[in-house]
Amino acid sequence: MDTNKRSHNTQTILRGLRIVLGLILLVFALKDANWIELRKSVTAANLTWLVVAVGVVIFGLGLKIWRWSLLLANFGLKNPLGLVSQAYLAGQAANILLPIRGGELVRVGMLGKGDADSDNEFRLARIAGTIALEKFLDLLALTGLAILVLPSLRSIGSHYDSPEYGYQYLPQGLMLFAFAATAFLVAYVFWARRLWSSIKNKTQRSHSPWIVRSVDVIGQFIESSNWLKDWRKMLTSSLITLVIWSLMWATNLAAFKSVHLNADPLLAGLVLTLVYIGLIPALMPGNIGPFYFFAQLALRAFDIPLDQALAFAILLHAVVTLPVLVIGGVILLLSGRQLRRVRSEDQ
Repeated sequence: MDTNKRSHNTQTILRGLRIVLGLILLVFALKDANWIELRKSVTAANLTWLVVAVGVVIFGLGLKIWRWSLLLANFGLKNPLGLVSQAYLAGQAANILLPIRGGELVRVGMLGKGDADSDNEFRLARIAGTIALEKFLDLLALTGLAILVLPSLRSIGSHYDSPEYGYQYLPQGLMLFAFAATAFLVAYVFWARRLWSSIKNKTQRSHSPWIVRSVDVIGQFIESSNWLKDWRKMLTSSLITLVIWSLMWATNLAAFKSVHLNADPLLAGLVLTLVYIGLIPALMPGNIGPFYFFAQLALRAFDIPLDQALAFAILLHAVVTLPVLVIGGVILLLSGRQLRRVRSEDQ
């Protein structure tokens, strides 16, 4: 009990520290703002380009749902597209609303219930595997984008002398991480079955049922992921990922136009790179602080006025989060009501 209590307290403290860090970034993003000029910049935004940006975001969400549906099918999980859409959007909304990245757990939970005769543990493992593959594909896309915007990242490093602005080192770090992830995936695809077969033979003599069961579930998962050797299926998912990231880049271009800035493709890629990395830790609900800080930081590195840069950050954050929050939030609300109704009926 004491160990569980200490673990809970530690998690609470870490969660609080992350929120504080997010608030600090928000303060830094807003501390020099001229609120009158900022309000003018926001209210003067071009609504047509904002609508275009929202449309691109919604189209991108559709592609992300399609990519996940294909990965699920590759693992032998046949789910109605409507259910996959609900789980994905609810998970995305949870990632925005919660101070932790709990959206993945929401997705697994909503799709985790199979048929009465199905192996639920095996099903959960495969769903988690699809999400891990999503993250891997996005990591490759992020790494490629960081390499493309390397000149801009170097300009940030020269523009700011402080070590905390050393973003010119991001591509190298991402390349190392992406290389390690790729090497792990290749080793898994070609050697996991052989290695796990040896482990399974040794654990069959174990008297611990949970060890035998765990090894069996992992072995089933390895068998189900044999499709990773089919380069055509991986190429399809990779191409969809490329289009998804192109749409996110296009969203930034439309947001530039909405605040009457030149639609600089390189700067749009820089904003996408910094914001995406800044949101990974999920420091606070809504990720407002990290989003505003990193979005306006990229623009400020190129001497764009602070009020215009902040207006861009505020509008871009609204464009990419509100559609997900509205749709996903409604799904979460309806799912909660349905769950309560089922429980009341069972009682």
